[in-house]
Amino acid sequence: MLIGCYGGMSLAFERALVILAMGLACQIEKDPAGDGYVLLAEPGAGERIQEELAMYEHEQALPLRMEVTPVVEYDAGALPTALWVACLCAVFWLQRDHSALVALGASSAQGLIADGEWWRPFTALFLHADRMHLLSNVASGVLFGTWVCRSLGPWLGWALILSAGTLGNTLNAISRLDTSFTSLGASTAVFGALGILTGVAIFQVTRDRPGPKSFRYLVPLGGGLVLLSWLGVGSDPRTDVTGHVCGFAAGILLGVAAAWWRRGGVRAGG
Repeated sequence: MLIGCYGGMSLAFERALVILAMGLACQIEKDPAGDGYVLLAEPGAGERIQEELAMYEHEQALPLRMEVTPVVEYDAGALPTALWVACLCAVFWLQRDHSALVALGASSAQGLIADGEWWRPFTALFLHADRMHLLSNVASGVLFGTWVCRSLGPWLGWALILSAGTLGNTLNAISRLDTSFTSLGASTAVFGALGILTGVAIFQVTRDRPGPKSFRYLVPLGGGLVLLSWLGVGSDPRTDVTGHVCGFAAGILLGVAAAWWRRGGVRAGG
């Protein structure tokens, strides 16, 4: 049945989203009698749809009260970043004389799930296969880590980065229960940092934008995915792409949660 005629596709599409949110089917067609578009919906629901659309139109007519949250830029996190780099280098130096560190600390599906060695997803973030592996992770980690620190604060930022890496390694190991999978390296945390930045951006572009315009989150998400595919998928067969994806996904969740929490702190005067 006919719901309404609209002069532009965007007008019809916004109202179609309202109908879809009600759990009802609808479709948009070109108006055969003019240059506009008609919105059609299933018979029998016309009265409910018109009531919902009337409320939507009323809300759209109200002045939009934008609550602008102050943008806070934190310290770049030189001290925690330097401590992280120092820990990576120290552990790499210890690996030369104590090869058992890799066997005890690498992320392993068998070790984590079957043997209950809960520390592995975290300790694997500080182990590296060779010097180039270490240097590439240090360089990208300092870059993304600095941005995370400026967005959320230095100590919270690095706590979230390591948490995203640990959670990413855990998810990665769980997804490979039936294999002899092992992995090591800080790259899961590095891509966790990229995910955190993406999550913060998603929160920032959607926080004060109610209604059907919430598709704005696709812009930062798309940007994050482009960087993930560009930096996280290499030609080296040793590259743990699944680990990078898991770290990125964990980072998005933590980034959104942390940005929401930080916004609450700003509101409360903290």
